[in-house]
Amino acid sequence: MKAIVSTRMMHWRKQWKSLLCWLLLPTVSTLLFISIAEQWQEETKIPIGLVVEDHSDLAQQLTELISKNPLLTAKQMELSQALVQLEQHQLDSVFVIEDGYQENIKHDNRNRVVTAYASDMSFAYTPVKEAVASYVQEDASSSRAARVVEQLAADYGGDANWKWEEIVLTSKKIQEEESLLHTSFAFLNQAEQVEDDSISIWKVSGVWALFNLFTTFFLFDWLIKERRASIRKRLSLLRISFKSYLLQNAFLYLVLLAIFDVVGMGLLSFYFHQSIHLDQLLALLSFQVSISIAAFLFALLFRTTFFYYVSVIPITLLMAILGGAIVSVDTQTWPWIAHLSPLQPFLEGNVVHSWFIGSLIMITIWYLRKEKSHA
Repeated sequence: MKAIVSTRMMHWRKQWKSLLCWLLLPTVSTLLFISIAEQWQEETKIPIGLVVEDHSDLAQQLTELISKNPLLTAKQMELSQALVQLEQHQLDSVFVIEDGYQENIKHDNRNRVVTAYASDMSFAYTPVKEAVASYVQEDASSSRAARVVEQLAADYGGDANWKWEEIVLTSKKIQEEESLLHTSFAFLNQAEQVEDDSISIWKVSGVWALFNLFTTFFLFDWLIKERRASIRKRLSLLRISFKSYLLQNAFLYLVLLAIFDVVGMGLLSFYFHQSIHLDQLLALLSFQVSISIAAFLFALLFRTTFFYYVSVIPITLLMAILGGAIVSVDTQTWPWIAHLSPLQPFLEGNVVHSWFIGSLIMITIWYLRKEKSHA
C-alpha cells in the first residue's frame, strides 16, 4: 500500500494544478452560481412605485408589508415622479395610499383607499394588484373585528374600555404570534420542522452535489489511462493483482475527494449561514462513496477518454435532474424516482440507501470475478 501511495503522490505532484482545480470546482462553482443566481433574482424583482399620502399607523403598516414582499422592489416617491417613471417603463405599476386611509378602513369604506396606475407595459400589474388588495383586506378584516368587539362590549356591558386602535393592534399581534395565515408541515419521522424563508429557487446542497458529481466522474478518467496496454504491461510486474491496484488507487481518490467534500461543505455552510450536523456529514460521505464507485465501474466500460467524457455529461445531468438537484422531484407520488439517482438520498440526508448498498455489491462482484492471469 505504501508503494501505491508514493506512486500516486508522484502522479499528483506532476498534475497538482489540474487536480486542485477539479477538487475546488464544486465549492467555487457553487459559490459563483448561487451568488450570480441570487443577484439575477434580485434584479428580476418587480419594480413598483409607492406613494404614501396618509401618515397614520395603519398606512405605515401597509407600506411595510408591501416593502417586505420578497417579489417586489417598492420605491417610495412623489406621485409626479412615480408617474414619469411609469411612462418611461422604469416602474411596472404605481400604488398610491390615499390620504385618510385609516379613517376609511375604520368606517368600512374600502373604495379608493389605494389607487393604482399601470401602463400598457405593466406585465405584472394584476398579481401585484391582488397582493396589495389582500393586504388592504387584512386591514379591513381587523377593523371589522374591532367594531364587533366594541359592539359586544357595549351590548353586554363589559367593563373594558378598549379603543379601536388597541383592538386592531392586538389582533395583528395575535395573527403574527399564532401564525393564523401561515402553515408549516413536516414529513413522517422528520425530527425537526425546518422553515426556510428564502425564495431562492436553488438549493446550495443540490448545486454543490451536481458539480461534485461532475468532478468525481471526470477525475476517474485515470482508470481508463492506466488500463492502456502499454501501461498495463508495466503494472503486470506488481506483486498484487491489477484489480487490487485499481481498487487501492480508487480508495486514495475517494479519501482525497472526501477531505475536500468536508472542507467545501464547511465553507459553504459558513458563507451561506447554514448549519451542518453529523448526520449530514455521514450522508455526504455515503454520497461520495456511492458516486465514486459508480464512476469507477462506469470508467471500466470505456477504452478511450473521449467517449468517456462525452458520455459523462448527459449521465450526470440525468442523475441531477432525477435527484432533484436542478428541479424538485415529487418522491411522495413517485417513490421509485428516489432510487434512480444518488443525489436524492443525499439531499434528504439518508446515509444508507439503495445506491450505497448497490454500489458496494457491484464493486464486490467485480472484484471477485475471475480475471486473466498476468506474468
